[in-house]
Amino acid sequence: MSYWFCRMPAVGASGAIFGLVGSVAVFVLRHKDIVGGGKEDLQHIAHVIALNMVIGLLSNGIDNWGHLGGLIGGVAASWLIGPAWKHESTSRDGKKLFIDSAPMYKLLKNKRVPKQWK
Repeated sequence: MSYWFCRMPAVGASGAIFGLVGSVAVFVLRHKDIVGGGKEDLQHIAHVIALNMVIGLLSNGIDNWGHLGGLIGGVAASWLIGPAWKHESTSRDGKKLFIDSAPMYKLLKNKRVPKQWK
């Protein structure tokens, strides 16, 4: 996004950090039951994003387009290929067994998929 929308595009690690933050947000949203609801986590993530975007708007030389692009990229990648665990059953020794139902598996449904992915 920096390349497309900024007069002086920048590169740096901050866009990647925003991507990781977006990825964590998707993970927490998908696995609310595993992470204990996730409401506080999502509020913290929203505060971090908002604070950094405001700092970027108030400071020269900070590329918010890069931050926004990283955030969107992290959310999109995590939604598509990130884990989407669903409780399938419980083993004899009491351990919960999960299956991964990330959207990429549905996209690959008509393709030849290794058995361990199903």
